[in-house]
Amino acid sequence: MRITICFGGSILVPGNPDLDCIRDIVRTVRELKSRNHEVLIVVGGGELARVYINAARELGIPGVDQDQIGIAATRLNAQLLIAALGDIADPTPATVFEKAVRAMLRGKVPIMGGTTPGQTTDAVAAMLAQVSKSELLIFFTNVDGVYTADPKLDPNAKKLDRITPDELAKLVGTEFKPGMKTIMDPVAVKIIQRSNIKTIVLGKHEIPRLPEILNGAKHTGTLIAR
Repeated sequence: MRITICFGGSILVPGNPDLDCIRDIVRTVRELKSRNHEVLIVVGGGELARVYINAARELGIPGVDQDQIGIAATRLNAQLLIAALGDIADPTPATVFEKAVRAMLRGKVPIMGGTTPGQTTDAVAAMLAQVSKSELLIFFTNVDGVYTADPKLDPNAKKLDRITPDELAKLVGTEFKPGMKTIMDPVAVKIIQRSNIKTIVLGKHEIPRLPEILNGAKHTGTLIAR
């Protein structure tokens, strides 16, 4: 199976790099490759990106330049994961989708960070899934699925086992700001709506179980599909 996986910066770099999480990713991706899955990866910027974006904002730096600073942070995280994966990974972060797809076709695991100001790595992952014709798009986040509201702020928030792209779009809305925290980038949701990519949102505790989930095992996350 060809899959695109987005590892949120909130699980990779919640403050300092989460080494246990990175080790889980390495073991899981190696297992997926041993089972002949084709894997493409996108990583977020996490707290590192937010720290620098907030500093730029305090300095009065324009939003587009704040975005570029955030993109640089995502690529640093991508390089760290590349080094941890070793020989199965393409050696440098891909900055265009075509390069990532070519690396995947050579049998390597391409890893991307951010690409375009005004979008999060969620949108990058959705576009990569579309361009690569992935059969499945997976988001690993610090929340174990899609909720009706932010579960960290609203005790009445309900986790959804399944949701349509249109319903997700209503939850997400259309506003975007550099460094913002949201269920998913509105641009990513639009791509999922348009291309009808089967998508699953999972908590980081499911990373080691991903090979079994791909074989049909139950998961605790949210399926996004019509």
